[in-house]
Amino acid sequence: MIVSDLAVETLRSLRAHALRFTLTSLGILWGAFMLTYALATMQGLDGHFRRAIEATGPRIVYLFPGVLVKERVGERGARPLELEAPDVARMAGYESVEHASPNLVLWNQIVRGGGRTKLLTVFGVAPEALAIRNFTVAEGRFLEAQDVATAERVAFLGAEAAERLFGGRQALGRSLQIEGHGFRVCGVAVAKGEQLVGMGGKDDQAVLVPYTTAQRWLTRSDDVTQVVFSPVTRERSFEAMARIREVLGLHHRFAPSLDTTVSFVNIHEVLLILDNLFFGLRLFMVAAGLITLLVGAVSVMNIMLVVVAERTREIGLRKAVGAPGGAIFRAFLAEAASVCVLAGALGAALGIGLAELVASRTDPGEGVISPPQVEPAMILALVGVLVAVGIAAGVLPAWRAARIPPAEALRSH
Repeated sequence: MIVSDLAVETLRSLRAHALRFTLTSLGILWGAFMLTYALATMQGLDGHFRRAIEATGPRIVYLFPGVLVKERVGERGARPLELEAPDVARMAGYESVEHASPNLVLWNQIVRGGGRTKLLTVFGVAPEALAIRNFTVAEGRFLEAQDVATAERVAFLGAEAAERLFGGRQALGRSLQIEGHGFRVCGVAVAKGEQLVGMGGKDDQAVLVPYTTAQRWLTRSDDVTQVVFSPVTRERSFEAMARIREVLGLHHRFAPSLDTTVSFVNIHEVLLILDNLFFGLRLFMVAAGLITLLVGAVSVMNIMLVVVAERTREIGLRKAVGAPGGAIFRAFLAEAASVCVLAGALGAALGIGLAELVASRTDPGEGVISPPQVEPAMILALVGVLVAVGIAAGVLPAWRAARIPPAEALRSH
């Protein structure tokens, strides 16, 4: 039997039992619809949360100095670990570290500009913070090495900080005051939007100044109370953390194994948690969709067994005129597979259509709401699943039809 004949015969059989097959295939349709839309929703959520986490910095690691505890004395003899700029410079020289910068956090500083007074978080940073903290310059420039060397009183504003201080007016080049000290706005950042990780509030509301300026005019101390760095790759962040702990221990005379001295917050670890969470959710969604598809496949198999019983005489006649068992097997297998694939394709199309409709009406900036995303790989995988389900649903009925003896089939009424 050639492919065209098989297709014509399959179509004729489906039309002859259209109502029966339609009602039976609803389970396949619903399973494909649910699986498609659920996976598109999970893909959208995954991308949304990943972007919101990476807004802080795609490879950022925060370092917090702790305390040095003397052996056999405990916390009574503890003293704080005091880091300074040379420690940060040594970190930047490690093979596994790409950039490092002081990250002095000054909460709720009184900032005046444009005739307004606001409480904003001020960060004392180095020029490397531009890459580490994932800022993009919208106007002007970021802080430069010369600004750090001369403790220049310049400020780089987050997008929302500029809006709160100057409204819709030009912020670049304007003057502002931080705790009464005059600064000049050297640049404004592109808005990051939602940000799920931050050790000093939202970056859009931040004011960044050279860390030497912050030390001279705001903290009046040479201590570096926080450091941020980016490893060359996320996977090497653990190596970088171990290396930093060892070298700091060498210079500040503590054992690297002493866990009270240095603590880290690694964005890579946050993303690993996110990956595991969404893997579990995807697994649950896929399992629920596959169970629905399998229930639908069982229904299709049962109806095909009824069809085989009703067409026993027809099968006998075809065998009597020379139709081989393989042709009978292929014919019934094609019918079952066609029902599953057609119903599944319709369900997938409805799921994709709903996902696209929701995506077109969703604002990605609305909190944790994220538009569904349909991936080509997901569609290809679904097609493969539907074909597999169709074959599984048709094998038993087709095998039973192919094994019916011609003489017994001809005697049936």
